[in-house]
Amino acid sequence: MAQQIARTLVLTGVSDVVFAPGSRSAPLVYALGPLAEAGLIRTHVRIDERDAAFLALGLARGLRARGSESAVAVVTTSGSAVANLHPAILEASYGHLPLLALTADRPARLRATGANQTIDDQSQVLSDVRARFDIPAGADPETVDRAVTAAVTVSVSQVGAADTEVAGPVQFNVQFDTPLVPTPDELRMWTDEIVEVTESEPSSKTARQAVTVASSETVAETVAEAEPTDESRPEATVTITDGTVIVAGDAGGHSAESLRGLAADHHLPMLAEPSSPLARTSRPSASSAAEHSTSVPAHARVLSDHAELREAIRTVIVHGKPTLTRPVAALIADESVTVQRMPDDIDALTLTVADETTVADDATGAGEAQGNAASGPSWVRAWIEAGTSLVAAARAERHAESDTAGPACAASAKGFPSTARAITEHLAAQDITLFVASSNSVRYLSDATDIRARIHASRGLAGIDGLVSTATGLSLGLDEPVVLLIGDIAMLHDIGGLLTPSAEDAGDVTIVVLNDDGGAIFSGLEHSQSHLEGFLDRYFTVPHGRGFAELAAAFGWDYASVESAGEFERALAGGGATDVTGSVTAAVTRRIIEVARALT
Repeated sequence: MAQQIARTLVLTGVSDVVFAPGSRSAPLVYALGPLAEAGLIRTHVRIDERDAAFLALGLARGLRARGSESAVAVVTTSGSAVANLHPAILEASYGHLPLLALTADRPARLRATGANQTIDDQSQVLSDVRARFDIPAGADPETVDRAVTAAVTVSVSQVGAADTEVAGPVQFNVQFDTPLVPTPDELRMWTDEIVEVTESEPSSKTARQAVTVASSETVAETVAEAEPTDESRPEATVTITDGTVIVAGDAGGHSAESLRGLAADHHLPMLAEPSSPLARTSRPSASSAAEHSTSVPAHARVLSDHAELREAIRTVIVHGKPTLTRPVAALIADESVTVQRMPDDIDALTLTVADETTVADDATGAGEAQGNAASGPSWVRAWIEAGTSLVAAARAERHAESDTAGPACAASAKGFPSTARAITEHLAAQDITLFVASSNSVRYLSDATDIRARIHASRGLAGIDGLVSTATGLSLGLDEPVVLLIGDIAMLHDIGGLLTPSAEDAGDVTIVVLNDDGGAIFSGLEHSQSHLEGFLDRYFTVPHGRGFAELAAAFGWDYASVESAGEFERALAGGGATDVTGSVTAAVTRRIIEVARALT
């Protein structure tokens, strides 16, 4: 049965499987391990199930971002191991990422008997999955084949799917009876079958197809039907009126170049969160000229401070999941505004535009009178100028404060936010892949006016769990370096993600820790009111007094500590190991740069 699962996973395009050690899931090791040795699938191993699941989550995002959409499987043994997948499953569900939980189980006859590591109905442990499968021990190959195909298909979803059908997690619970290991002859036959196929079919893609000859024809038909043709390419229609803006949030690694072109052609302000694909203000180009962008800096503050622009909005085109700021949430919830939601995978669709604007000449100012909608160059220019002015004012205020308090230094409580913001904006301006944690880390990007980085974030539920493992998976999925920008609380929350088994690929990850000794985001919320002062530190910010030098050493990561933006830039640039001649020999692939406030 495990071999049939492995065959069908390969045929349906699953490229990566993450294992957490366990005995009940052993049949999947012996089935998938030889396929990995033959280069037909990639396997990864992590010690605990929680980190394994978040690694799979990052892999799914990375594969999608590089144009290789694929469900990623995570394998666990039975019992409480399954429950440890839950945080990543929830993020996959609300972040629309294809994750396949392959949960090994005891045979059904052992349920409700008090048997070891046996849950009465393990297939019901994980909530918010797109579908559940519970495969009985000894199921015939055709049943297994069809079930695996259905599970992968549901997880990946289809191009332009409705909100209820978008990509997400699926639980595939499979009951394995003893014996859990193959006999020498069974293992040799399976290995020989794989070797024979790979030797006769040197192409990896052809070999993947050939190794599945024992699978039913139904699987091949299903996979073929899932490939969109030019004739069947779905359409998305968008209507542009006076006072139209684009609001964009994280899209799980999908691109949105069609919307970027729409914004440029029709002069639409883009209110894009940092991890939206529309946030980049400039990208590498063959021409030396800077690429025009209609992205609005500090757009949440523009909504709050410029009533004439906010009240002129009539239509909001929404892409991804914008959840970062309250002004944007209020705009989308405004019943007087028409909201048009675009699929995450908008670039896979044909975009049809209905232009109903009436104010298109540059002589008409935006919002000259209350309620007067606007379009054309003046509309987008008004938004960008408003945002740019707010950013300039905020920077001038911070600069004045630093002149009073002395040079900005992360070690001081007053200097830390300015230093952290400068470091964050420096990272955003680099041609890198940047994974940004929730809380203050992503909010420090609100004033960035030069965004060249490809920014990712876990915004499905915007939690702080599993971010080190997710960033590692992103690096492995993209097959490129990733910089993780993270706060100290989120870093401590996933400290186990620093541990990579000796034989495993750890990816190419640089972690930048903004350590202000606790959850400083709460100090900027309503919890910081003077009459609540006695509650803030103990129950919300929770100072811990810990640095990361010893933790980095314990987990085998290189480490540097910086106190200023200048020190940080030098540390970031010095990411190469040198030989005795001073020549760079290799990039450091596992390093932590800590930006630390003085700890108490």
